[in-house]
Amino acid sequence: MRRSTFVLGALALMTGSLLPVGGSIAQEAETPQALVDRAAAVVTELKAEERYGDFAPYMQKAKAVLIVPQLLKAGFIVGGEFGEGVMLTRTMDGGWSAPAFYSMAGGSIGLQVGAESKRVLIAIMTEKGVNALLTDQFKFGADASISVGEVGGGAGASSVGSLDKADMVAFSRSKGLFGGGALDGTLIRPVPEKNAAYYGDGTTTRDILIGRTVTASGAAGLQSALSRR
Repeated sequence: MRRSTFVLGALALMTGSLLPVGGSIAQEAETPQALVDRAAAVVTELKAEERYGDFAPYMQKAKAVLIVPQLLKAGFIVGGEFGEGVMLTRTMDGGWSAPAFYSMAGGSIGLQVGAESKRVLIAIMTEKGVNALLTDQFKFGADASISVGEVGGGAGASSVGSLDKADMVAFSRSKGLFGGGALDGTLIRPVPEKNAAYYGDGTTTRDILIGRTVTASGAAGLQSALSRR
């Protein structure tokens, strides 16, 4: 019990340092616009990060992007992670669609202890990768035909080898200490209730990302951040 309490306490203290002053995890997660705004901040931050020098070229070629501003992970023997974010697809004119809301969750059992908060951005490089994320749910590692390259842990993209053939390339920045961190087993799903709250009842993920029947003035900052070189 003491160890579990320590892990949860460490997670609360650590994630608090990544939120705006006076903010809270619950408040931020409840507001779709807050997710959109924080996603824009993640894009700007990664573009300015010298360790990720290859980030901009990948983004210029990406057919879609999934951004999770805060993926929380904690555990002692049994671990779990959860975060919410947004996905946008490339438009015909080279711009970006309105954002659709997604969640990312996973769990694991094994030798592990600690707490961690990650900022995660996944550049989706192929139509196959886009279609995988348009399903009701997608689990990393379950579909062997989808290749995923990961960049994180302080290593620059150029140091992990060529990722040119990957369907998805995941960039992450983390704060905290946790054993492991691979995406295998992590589940990604659309969040219909957040789409409905942001765009109106009946709006589907495909309406937003493929049909592009909606607009979002509140996403202009995020779209601009993604388009800037």
